[in-house]
Amino acid sequence: MVAARRRSLTAAADELGLSLPALSRRIGVLEAHIGSPLLVRLPRGVEPTALGAAYAADLAPAVTALHRASDTARAAARGHPDRQTVRISLIPTLAVTWLLPRMAAFHAANPAIAIDLDGSAACVDLAAGDADLAIRLGQGRWRGTDARPLMALDLQPVCSPAWLADHPAGLNEPRDLFRTVLLGPGHRPEFWPEWARAQGLDTDALPPVRTFDSLQMLYEAAAQGLGVAIGIDRLVQPWITAGRLVRPIAGTVVSSRAFHLVMPAGAAARAPVGVVSDWLQAEARRGDRAARLAVS
Repeated sequence: MVAARRRSLTAAADELGLSLPALSRRIGVLEAHIGSPLLVRLPRGVEPTALGAAYAADLAPAVTALHRASDTARAAARGHPDRQTVRISLIPTLAVTWLLPRMAAFHAANPAIAIDLDGSAACVDLAAGDADLAIRLGQGRWRGTDARPLMALDLQPVCSPAWLADHPAGLNEPRDLFRTVLLGPGHRPEFWPEWARAQGLDTDALPPVRTFDSLQMLYEAAAQGLGVAIGIDRLVQPWITAGRLVRPIAGTVVSSRAFHLVMPAGAAARAPVGVVSDWLQAEARRGDRAARLAVS
């Protein structure tokens, strides 16, 4: 996105604090995941392709929202010397689609506590103080931490309305996926086999899955009509609500993985971490109730 804005790989590398070769490699990996060039290399600088410009425009609001939330929290903390800050590490897609919409209400109810977000997929070292809390996807086994189940993962295929229009046969039953292009998260290759196994399908017969580094990239790729993605119900909902993705086939599967609230052992007993921890768990339970009412 920075390269598309600056129209220069050199300028983008300087802004991001990367070497030029490192930035070029990252762009190459991203283009390979998308399956299409995002930048055109010119004699002087670069120019985004039509797909690259659209992709950067789609990502811009999410990136801006993350920066704004952290800037607001830091400014509030500076303006209130007694205010305590709780740093939460979580993947950007979860931050944008689930946590950010809830933060204004939390700050209004808890003016003495600021929340600072670290939107990263990297596993931070909680013991070293890199964050006070983390929301991580897994089975809850992180040594030396207190990990509490936060949100279950409901998996279901999603695709763009345009993709359905281009495939008149559609998807009428789970085995129809064998003749489609499947998209999935590179860090969780087990999601498609897990869904297929629950539908009684032979997982060895699944076609190769084109993978993406983040869930946001995955859903954007599906919205651009590149294939059928495995959707996590809570996180893909904004794309569904906007009409950019649809659920083409019945069959929701609860994954064996879940989002967990992770913290150093004993941290929940300390304010303000305990306050934020309790609030996050209450918000997750409220979301569960709303989801059950929507289905009933």
